[in-house]
Amino acid sequence: MKIDFSQHVSASLPSEELKSQTANHSSSALLNKRQAAVHSRISSLLARQIPPQPLFNLVPQNPFVIEAKKVDQITLLSGISRYKLLEQLITFAKPLARPPISNYHVGAVGLGKSGNVYLGVNIEFKGFPLNQAIHGEQFLVANARNHGETELVAIATSAAPCGHCRQFLNEIGNDHIEILIPNCPPKKLSTLLPESFGPQDLGVLGGLLTATQVSKLSKHACPVTAQAIDAANASYAPYSQAIAGVAIKATDGKIYSGSYLENAAFNPSLSPFHVALVAFVADMREYSDICEVVLAEKADGHVSQAGLIKQLVKGIAPQATFKIELLR
Repeated sequence: MKIDFSQHVSASLPSEELKSQTANHSSSALLNKRQAAVHSRISSLLARQIPPQPLFNLVPQNPFVIEAKKVDQITLLSGISRYKLLEQLITFAKPLARPPISNYHVGAVGLGKSGNVYLGVNIEFKGFPLNQAIHGEQFLVANARNHGETELVAIATSAAPCGHCRQFLNEIGNDHIEILIPNCPPKKLSTLLPESFGPQDLGVLGGLLTATQVSKLSKHACPVTAQAIDAANASYAPYSQAIAGVAIKATDGKIYSGSYLENAAFNPSLSPFHVALVAFVADMREYSDICEVVLAEKADGHVSQAGLIKQLVKGIAPQATFKIELLR
């Protein structure tokens, strides 16, 4: 017997609270619908593999972050090594890419020192210059950093990393990362990028995965602005010192934040909006779920993110409000 609780709940809730719960329910339904669709696409891809991959029932429905304990369980039950798992998870990553311009799906999977596994995919923005795209390896590193990872041990890619990504990976400051390329033996990053130029050449110690200590969390009255400020303070901006952070609020009230990540070669740098979008996409959200975006940046910085981010927000989430919080 099924009991319909909706009438009882409706009678006991104030109208505004009921509206809020209804909106949250609709958002959850959309999220579950997207997860089911993605899971179906992955299932279809795996069915065409010979032999079919044994991982489908073991990998979480949202595979963007797989915690170490689950990784151990998967490798034990499937009888494969961690490196082999990285390679096989590429099949799960590629369908999650969003490349409306190239229609070329990139998958990247990384193993952190923590034992966690992180997925990365390429994201393109229709109507915007190609240099605004998030490369799969960039997504992977930002995804790992967003979850507190401080070192990557190995990365498996669906194709050899492009020069842009090799330069971005070089900013981690660990040229011993093993890169697993299809049909090739594992290669060190230093082999893929010989005679590299990186943070050490500009006197910077560590790298963009080096833990950033935020001494004091913001007490701003607006929780979205507070998270944007905290993200700004966690920036990796050794070249401009122009720290910046973005917080994205979804229709269900959930907030996703990202910090500005610079690169010694400048162009591979990621804006805080791009990094916040990594967190947003990694939670299987649609751009239509974005209702508010807040940028926090230095008032007197050598670099300003405001103009670019304003245009991106307008392009992919025109329904969202955009605010700027200047840090002094």
